[in-house]
Amino acid sequence: MIGSVNGGDAPGLATSMMNQKTAGEEFAVKVIKKEQDIERAEGEAAVKLIEDVAPVVNGRLDTHA
Repeated sequence: MIGSVNGGDAPGLATSMMNQKTAGEEFAVKVIKKEQDIERAEGEAAVKLIEDVAPVVNGRLDTHA
């Protein structure tokens, strides 16, 4: 593909393609981090709900209450 491009344009095209790929990868990482933040917040909310509802005996949740 790059061989069919004018010799002077090939380095610019390759750089542009690499920059586009890098931008796509950075976006994917941001999306994954956002998903992790959401999952972490949901987990913390679930733990808080369990702690608020279930009685704690000797530092442990009483599952037989």
